Amino acid sequence: MLTEGTTGSIMSANIISKLIVGGRFMDYTFRNCNDDDIPFLLELKEKSFRWYIETLYGWNETVQTDIIKKELAAHQPDMRIIQCEEKDAGIFTFFYDEKGDAFIELIAIMPEYRGKGIATQIITKVLEENKGRRVHLQTFRENPARALYQRLGFKKYGETETHWLMEVLPES
Repeated sequence: MLTEGTTGSIMSANIISKLIVGGRFMDYTFRNCNDDDIPFLLELKEKSFRWYIETLYGWNETVQTDIIKKELAAHQPDMRIIQCEEKDAGIFTFFYDEKGDAFIELIAIMPEYRGKGIATQIITKVLEENKGRRVHLQTFRENPARALYQRLGFKKYGETETHWLMEVLPES
């Protein structure tokens, strides 16, 4: 678990970035995640990962809600809701481990906000702010976002039965 202030500027709750979308700017911000976000997180999980969870384990809404509650209990200080135009658009969970390595634990964007460069910009910012650190993430083996991660410089360094383990090494 992180202590206050260890997440770096990318995780500042009110950071605002501008994306050019369709010839206009789209603002996105981060806000702290809380227990009131469980319905949104369940909807996001279903729209983003149900296809794979269902294949691996079967989809059970009660089980998935319980998993979300456990994730909140364990990682709430590191979890941020991504908002676009003041609407909840995704989740970003980021932390540093005891060795100082950076972990992108989760990034997921609602379908209506995908393809607008939000995840690219967030991950690029993490990589820029952590050039001297190893940055890790894991992704479902069949996740189409793997291509994004590879484009941004992540390399596979291991795998589990269900996930690829990916990293960007510190610049020398």
